[in-house]
Amino acid sequence: MAKINREVEAEFTLERSDCDVTNYIFQNFKGASIERLKIDGKSTTHRITFESAEDAEKALEGIRKITSSTLKTGNKTIWAKSSCCSACSIIGSLDSIILGSKAINSSAVSYRLLFQNYGKLLELKHMLEMNGIVYSIGNINFKENFGITHREAEIIVRLYDEGYFDPERKLSLTEIAEQLDISTAALSEILRKTLRKIVGEYIENKL
Repeated sequence: MAKINREVEAEFTLERSDCDVTNYIFQNFKGASIERLKIDGKSTTHRITFESAEDAEKALEGIRKITSSTLKTGNKTIWAKSSCCSACSIIGSLDSIILGSKAINSSAVSYRLLFQNYGKLLELKHMLEMNGIVYSIGNINFKENFGITHREAEIIVRLYDEGYFDPERKLSLTEIAEQLDISTAALSEILRKTLRKIVGEYIENKL
């Protein structure tokens, strides 16, 4: 796989149904939102925001029963610490930074993560697949990425991973274009523009 040593930011959406906090809130309080502020692999700290102060007060007793630590920080906000669900357990065990997190519903949660490099992102994908967790990846953004877009970054990495730049190419540009469901001409143009940006940045800053 491609080795990109720059930091990479990515959006992951994971499907799971074993978060007691999320299940309790979504089953009982319409309009509440849940963020995950800290995950250490064993426990997760949630910030729960309710539509009304009344809902927050009603939820307090129920949340205390399913968490190890609970703190009401405002009229509509509760912080709650509980054991990690299957998804948070994996994310917390990796060397990544959580830039943002939001429960979409009782069975899906989105994370915006910052990885040390692309290899760390691939490590998360592998662990999710090994544990049978369904996921999807949204935007991928390479830091200090020579001005290339996330789409261009995805394609250049895909070409590298498929062996396009190897002395003996494993797949042709046409075959990779078919996999990406775009025309060979379109892929060739994206490749040309991306390489021009990378080479131009290198010449201007390294030579």
